[in-house]
Amino acid sequence: MKIMSPAAHGVVDIAFITTLTMAPIMFDLVPAVDIACFVMAGGYLLVTLLTDFKLGLIKVIPFPVHGWLDLLTGLALLVAPFLFDFKAGSAERNLFWVLGVVSVVTWFITDWKANTRSLMTDQ
Repeated sequence: MKIMSPAAHGVVDIAFITTLTMAPIMFDLVPAVDIACFVMAGGYLLVTLLTDFKLGLIKVIPFPVHGWLDLLTGLALLVAPFLFDFKAGSAERNLFWVLGVVSVVTWFITDWKANTRSLMTDQ
């Protein structure tokens, strides 16, 4: 069911970016995961600002392409604890799994075909 609008998805993106940025401060993560969080936050911010929707500034990435990037990132987050052998119950494993689930669920409920332009930006 596609219940999330592009604008609501943008709010989730901002919350996701904030969580990634704050995770190294809030949790005792290994240094490599701290760096990964900052890199992912920067990447998410860049994609969000370049996406053709209300929160986008430059609007060069079509909204559905943004969606596929979100899905791939979510799946990567879910697989990362296995690839990098995170310890059971570790903050790193739990963080990546929670973010991965949020990303994939958000992808499933977002209306990727919705009108992404406002009347103010269309000319």
